[in-house]
Amino acid sequence: MLARTAVLLLLAGPALAQDYNRNDLVRGLCHKDGCDEFQVLRVEPMLTGTTGSLKRTQVKTFHASHAGRSEREAEAGYVYCSPTKPAVMAQGKTRTAAFMLAPFATEDSSETIRKNANFVAMYFAICHGPDVARQAVRDLRGTASSLGYRVAATASRMVELTAPEDIVDRAPAPPVAQAPRPAPTAPPRREAAPALLPPGEIPED
Repeated sequence: MLARTAVLLLLAGPALAQDYNRNDLVRGLCHKDGCDEFQVLRVEPMLTGTTGSLKRTQVKTFHASHAGRSEREAEAGYVYCSPTKPAVMAQGKTRTAAFMLAPFATEDSSETIRKNANFVAMYFAICHGPDVARQAVRDLRGTASSLGYRVAATASRMVELTAPEDIVDRAPAPPVAQAPRPAPTAPPRREAAPALLPPGEIPED
């Protein structure tokens, strides 16, 4: 429920009689009344920083059960594809909610990991494709390790940002080049004064 409330902001749609399994969908959280599924419609690169790339996304969500598949409206969001700070974000009117994934978490319980399946499915589907996303839902730690992720966080968490762009680590601005100082000039050379003859030694004509 947290995933749908904080990131997807889903609206219920008409029920569709479709096959329960579809290759273009990635399954996330499953519960008693069915499973949440996702289809990535659009991924638009926005900003690239020192630790990853921010992408604007459009995702259609479904709820699959034995009664059929219920389709919900497509929703826009953001994902920060990063091997060190992966995140899934939803932008509200005054703030942005960012869910920070922790693939190697030691403090998340098994139930917390299960409830985070929607975030995991969405992140890896957008950043690495649906096949990798399916693997990550089953084995997040192993999938992240095979892809070279280096997330130090010991627990997943939700944070607030002013805007999605705030998550991007920017490279520091290069120092402003200073004009070289002019080389010091030697003081003008003074002509030696003519030697003066001592008094009484003025030559006679």
